[in-house]
Amino acid sequence: MDGICNRLLNVKGMVVEDACIVDSPLRPVPVLEIRPRPRRGMLRCSRCGRRRHGYDRGGGVRRWRHQDFGCRRVELVAALPRVDCPRCGVTVASVPWAGPGSRSTRDFEAECAWLMTVANRKTVGGFLHIAWRTAGDVARRVAERVKASMPSPFDGLTAIGVDGTSHRKGHTYLAVVVDHERHRVIRARDGYGRDVFGLFFQALTPEQRASTKVVTGDGARWIDPCVAERCPDAERVLDGFHIVSWMTDALDKVRKRLWNQARRDGDEKTMKRMRGVKYAVLKNPGDLTGRQEEAFENIRSADPRGQLYRSWQLKELLRTLLKHPIEQARGELNRWVFRASHSRIPEIVELAKKIRRRRPDILRTIRLGYSNARLEASDNRIKATIRMAYGFHHVTNLIALVMLRCGGPDIRPPQPRT
Repeated sequence: MDGICNRLLNVKGMVVEDACIVDSPLRPVPVLEIRPRPRRGMLRCSRCGRRRHGYDRGGGVRRWRHQDFGCRRVELVAALPRVDCPRCGVTVASVPWAGPGSRSTRDFEAECAWLMTVANRKTVGGFLHIAWRTAGDVARRVAERVKASMPSPFDGLTAIGVDGTSHRKGHTYLAVVVDHERHRVIRARDGYGRDVFGLFFQALTPEQRASTKVVTGDGARWIDPCVAERCPDAERVLDGFHIVSWMTDALDKVRKRLWNQARRDGDEKTMKRMRGVKYAVLKNPGDLTGRQEEAFENIRSADPRGQLYRSWQLKELLRTLLKHPIEQARGELNRWVFRASHSRIPEIVELAKKIRRRRPDILRTIRLGYSNARLEASDNRIKATIRMAYGFHHVTNLIALVMLRCGGPDIRPPQPRT
């Protein structure tokens, strides 16, 4: 009987003393209660795993949620002694079916973690019949076990990307580091800025820092000094998407200024021509809809000096030169800066100063060919994970779920133990 129960429960090293279905008015559904006990032997501390002497009988029974048998909910119920550990204090003795501080078995947590990586919140909660906060705690424990069993994700780093993504209101961010070569998140931490990014480099060994040759990211000022201080051999690369976004932001400012100026002057003709131009000037020419193409034709005469149309031309020139070979792009970038700085458009002149200051970084981006597209794709998945994790009590549970879904661990449903 013990052998069959051990196989069904997928647990080794225990003796099943009793099994019964409990139908209590205090429970919404009947529960299959299985009463196991560990096989006889020296007690071990559940935290450090070392053999320790017993302290007392534990003072009651403890319950662990297990995988369902068909439509029946299963709980393991056992009265466990406590041990006196000089290192960890008085703790409950370890059991072969669950980790320390957990009220679920390892198989149940493995099933829950796998579902959280492939299904949505409603499916996980409805299939396993657990509260979402409980699922967050499960994700944290499983992520800790997976991290301890996997090799260091920092080994063999050559190119990394850093970015921040908000996870709640009030400008609260997660700092995310992505490995470009293996296409996975290797670190996520609550906070944003130079100090948080510096903690990532502190976690690296000198050999791991020396192997890192490329660091990509947006134009945040805190990235450059942190890379120069912690990883001086790495080359700082700006992402082409963010470089173009500087220009699109400036272009939108030009459009707003011209629109407000025409509205203050009561120029109905100019206002009519500028209607529908907002998205037409920001999109690539090949992505315009029929209505946007019609609005785009009015850009030339939208203002007397053609500021909006000239700004759009500069945006397209900057976007295309990023795709050219480095020698060709170097000359085109010089001409672009000269043309933008002499455009007499305040927003574009200000941007030309920034482009001139970041010119070495832009040329390095073109030469190395690295992009932050992988990081942006990870950000989209992280955003979906953040929405999924709404209701988690601690940010550590959110980070654990991000690492399970985006960190590339080998998460599988529970497998039979031979």
